Amino acid sequence: MGGKIGVQSTVGVGSLFWVELNLAQTLPVAPCDVTGSAGQPSIPVRPETTPCKVLYVEDNLVNMELVAQILAMARPNFQLLRAENGSQGIEMARYHCPQVILMDLNLSGISGLEALRVLRQDPATRHIPVLAISANAMPHDIASGLAAGFVRYLTKPFKIDVFLEALDLALAPEGQCLAR
Repeated sequence: MGGKIGVQSTVGVGSLFWVELNLAQTLPVAPCDVTGSAGQPSIPVRPETTPCKVLYVEDNLVNMELVAQILAMARPNFQLLRAENGSQGIEMARYHCPQVILMDLNLSGISGLEALRVLRQDPATRHIPVLAISANAMPHDIASGLAAGFVRYLTKPFKIDVFLEALDLALAPEGQCLAR
């Protein structure tokens, strides 16, 4: 891959280990195979025409990129808005009024639970469905998240079909962004 790994060692003094990596201009992405066994689509892709704003509040850029790729492939009419912490997520929700919010729970600054409380107290954002996305997968974590007001609680790593189904269900009451 064009990088280098090295070591310099002096007896009685210590060792220095180093790694050199080339800077990538873009994230390398393998082409996604959207067909499963027997040629059936493994990711439900719908041609949709109504634009939809989805806000993802996530401080892990790799997770953010994964969701961006899934939405680009499976829900091409969805516009992904990105916030890297709870406070920024609240402000973006107030400004953009997305149709749905995806919220990581373990955020720097205020937690996803606290951000949800603020969103629920604000008349401008209380109607927006919020889905929890968290690595906290214990039954009590899920129950607490749902009791706090998340419409769905998805655990990482999530299954793409379950993620898309949860997203569609969150949008279903209003029929927003769904194919007609």
